[in-house]
Amino acid sequence: MEISIIIVLLLLIIVGFYFFFKKNSKVKNPAVKKEEIIQEYEANLQSLLLKYENNKQKQMEQKKIFLQKVNSELSRNIFFTQEESVKIIQRLLKI
Repeated sequence: MEISIIIVLLLLIIVGFYFFFKKNSKVKNPAVKKEEIIQEYEANLQSLLLKYENNKQKQMEQKKIFLQKVNSELSRNIFFTQEESVKIIQRLLKI
């Protein structure tokens, strides 16, 4: 009788620890993740352009450096194909 009570208590403790330490495993749709990444790049580019809005030469230099960095990151990102990377760079060039 005492052994069964101990086993039940241990199982309850284990289940309690499981639910307490269980991580929130909400997986986002890959399309949402891609769009979030693209929006972050656009926001970063916008802030960069605003920072140098008085100096067009510096603005173009920084935009070129930023686009090279984005291109490098996208080429290593497993979410994006080569064609998608090119479309994103073209989208950023239009800003």
